[in-house]
Amino acid sequence: MVAKLAQLSLPSGRSVEACFTGRRGAKRLTMRVDPIKRRLVVSGPLRVSQKQALGFVQENAAWIEARLDALPAPAPFVEGGEILFRGRPTQLVRVAGRGAPVFQDGVEPRLVIAATPARFSARVAVALKAFAQSDAVNYADVFAPRLGKEATSIALRDTRSRWGSCTSRGDIMLSWRLIGAPPKVFEYVVAHEMAHLLELNHSPAFWAHVTRLMPDWKPARAWLKSQGGQLQALGA
Repeated sequence: MVAKLAQLSLPSGRSVEACFTGRRGAKRLTMRVDPIKRRLVVSGPLRVSQKQALGFVQENAAWIEARLDALPAPAPFVEGGEILFRGRPTQLVRVAGRGAPVFQDGVEPRLVIAATPARFSARVAVALKAFAQSDAVNYADVFAPRLGKEATSIALRDTRSRWGSCTSRGDIMLSWRLIGAPPKVFEYVVAHEMAHLLELNHSPAFWAHVTRLMPDWKPARAWLKSQGGQLQALGA
């Protein structure tokens, strides 16, 4: 359970929310900056007091400032705003009435969403998740015959620590935020997780399956390492 500790004022004058989550078996205090909610999450033993947790945070104010400075600029879902969509800066456009979201490709791409002003942000999020689900299934459908294996299910989640995962039952989970990445990057993550259908490890045999599905996967992996933080800014 995550409990709010305080709204902290850092030496720079910046304000940040700090939360605490107690963990059984934890032996010391640790902390991280949540790139999506842009708050500080402190973890530690259940017996730690609020005073101890706050003291730990204050001792590491410089580290917190540096981590916050490293976050990419927020990309809120606002009318007229710009987000990454399939790797390209794309303008968000609102229209009145009802209808399915429409991606208008071109020199200046636009994502057109039918919604009221009050529901616009939520509708954008729903649309992005739907596009992500469709793209993920399309990639998987191409890879399955080459691999000789199909995923049991493909689900989209909002994850903070990984872009995808695969269970021993063949259930694949992917971050919906991959819809902001260039298509080759999204394709690589799907190939990576589908390779786990045959090898639940990162052995040479596993990477051989990835290469068989997508020979040019290395640039996509490098993009995720260097640019993946931008995807966490979607909707922030």
